[in-house]
Amino acid sequence: MSRRRISTTLLLSGLLSGLLPLATCGGPRAPEPLPPARGYVLISFDALRADALGVYGAGRETSPFIDRLAERSTVFENAFTQIPSTLPSHLSMFTGLYPSEHGVFPPRDVLSERIPTLPELFRAAGYRTFGHSEGGYVQGGYGFARGFDEWTDTPYGADGDVERTFGRGLESLARLGDGERFFLFLHSYSVHDPYEPPADLRARFWPGPPPAGAFEPTGPNFAAFNSHLLDTSPAAIPYYRALYDAGVRYVDDVLGDLWAGLERLGLADDTVLIVTSDHGEEFLEHGRLVHTQAYPESLRIPLIVFHPGRPVGRRVETLAETIDFLPTLAELAGFAAPAGISGESLAPILAGGDGRLAGRAFAQDKMLAFDIRTLLMPVGGKLHQLYFSRAVQESDGFWASREVIFDARPPLLEFRAVAFHEPRPVTVRVDGEPVAELELSTDWRSYRVELPAGEKVSVSMRTPECTSPADLGLGRDRRCLSFKLDGLELARLELYDLAADPLAQHDLSVERRDLVRPLVAELRTYPEKARFGAESTALTDEQVRHLKALGYLQ
Repeated sequence: MSRRRISTTLLLSGLLSGLLPLATCGGPRAPEPLPPARGYVLISFDALRADALGVYGAGRETSPFIDRLAERSTVFENAFTQIPSTLPSHLSMFTGLYPSEHGVFPPRDVLSERIPTLPELFRAAGYRTFGHSEGGYVQGGYGFARGFDEWTDTPYGADGDVERTFGRGLESLARLGDGERFFLFLHSYSVHDPYEPPADLRARFWPGPPPAGAFEPTGPNFAAFNSHLLDTSPAAIPYYRALYDAGVRYVDDVLGDLWAGLERLGLADDTVLIVTSDHGEEFLEHGRLVHTQAYPESLRIPLIVFHPGRPVGRRVETLAETIDFLPTLAELAGFAAPAGISGESLAPILAGGDGRLAGRAFAQDKMLAFDIRTLLMPVGGKLHQLYFSRAVQESDGFWASREVIFDARPPLLEFRAVAFHEPRPVTVRVDGEPVAELELSTDWRSYRVELPAGEKVSVSMRTPECTSPADLGLGRDRRCLSFKLDGLELARLELYDLAADPLAQHDLSVERRDLVRPLVAELRTYPEKARFGAESTALTDEQVRHLKALGYLQ
C-alpha cells in the first residue's frame, strides 16, 4: 500500500477519532513477492454485485464454485468500480486510469492510441494474449482489441452465450505451445439484463409465473422504468432479483467448467485467476433498477484472486479499485506498469501484506442528468461514503421527470419554473414532510417557498406524471419531462457509514458535519482532466441494435 494511501487514511482516522498514531522509525517487513505464474486470467461478469455471491453474504445458493474457489484465494471485501457503466469501467481496468482520465464515455468515445492497455503490455512482455467478450460496450473498436493476438466480441443475445465465450477461451489456451506464457480476458453479459437464465435455474429460483404487474425484465423496459415511462408492482422486485440470482448461478456453473478445462490442460496449478465485475446492480435500494447510480449496490464488486503461489484463503479489508488491476497484474507478471497511472498494485497484499481497512476509492457517474462524484474512505476505522451530485443544467434551467431532490438552506427557496406541455401540480416536501402545493403553468413564473429552520434540508419536488416529447411528436427526445426549474443549484451532499449501513440508506451529512469537511477536501483531489482526448467512432447498425437490447440506447 502506498504512502499516499496510508498517510491520508491515518490522518483522517486519527484526527477524527482523537487517536492519531505516533510515527515509528521502522515498520513491518514487506512480504516476499509471489513467484510469477505462467498464465493470468481476468474474468469480468458484467453487472455482478458483490453480495450476490455466497462468499459476500448472498442468501441464496448462487455461487457454490466461486465460494469454493474463494477458500483458496484472496477475497477483497471492499472492492469498488470507478463508474457503474460497462465501457468506462472496463477501460479503467485496462488502463489503470480513472474514467475522467481516459475520457471514454458511451456511446461513441474510443480510447486514445496514446494510452497503453493491459493486453498491449502483456504482449510486449512476451505473453500470448487472448480476449473474448460479448460485444456491446466491450466491443473491440472502443480500444479493447488492442494488444490481443486473438479477439472476439460476438454480440450477446442467445442461449449459451457465456458457454460459447468461455469455450473460446479454452480453445485459445489449447493452442499454446510448450511453456508459452499467456494472458486471457473473458467478459460475459449473462448476469446482465435481460434476465434470461436457463429454464431449470429459473424454475429453481422462481417456481411459478411472474407476479401480476411485472413487465418483462429487458434492458429497454428497465430504461423506461427509470425514465418514469413504465411502472411495475412492488411484487415484481423479488421476481427480478430471483431471475438475476439464477443468472449468477448459471455463470458460476460455467466458471466451474472453465476451471475444469484449465485442469485438463495442465494449467490450473500455474495460473492466476481473477474473478470480478465492472459494476453491480440495483433493485430499488435507491429508487431505480439496474445500474444507473453511484451507490454501494452498483459500486461494490467482487474481487477474488487465486494465485497458485499462495493457495490459502484470506479475506482482506483494504480498499481496492478497478484501476488497480493493471498495476497488480503487471507486478505479478514481472513487467513495469506505465508511469503516472492512478492505480496502485495490490500484489504486496496478495503476497501476505497488511490487509486491514485502509486507502480510499473514487467513483463517478455521468450517465444521468447529474454529474456525480463519490468518495469511499475509512474514518475512525469504519468505511464511509461521501456522495455529491449536481444537476447538469441547460442555459435556462433543469428539466425534471417526475421528481427532483436537492439540498437547500433555510429560510427560503426562490426560483422560476415552467410546466412541460400542460399545467402540472407539484408537491414540495422538506425532509419528507409536505410544505407547499404548487400549480405550474406552461409559462415561466417565479415562486417562493418558506423552509423550516435548520442548517440544511432535503427538498423534494414531485409531480404525478411526465410526458416524453417524442410521444407528442415533438422530436426524438425520449426523456419523460414534467417541469423545468431555474435559479436553484440542485446539488446534493450525502454521507453514509457503510459499516453500520452497507446499502447507504441513512444520510449522516447533517449529524456528522465534523466528517464532511475533510472528506469533501479529499473528494476534491479526484483527477478531473483527461490525459489525452478520446476519439470518436460511428456506431454500426448491429451495435445500435445490441446496445438497445441491453437498455443502453433508446
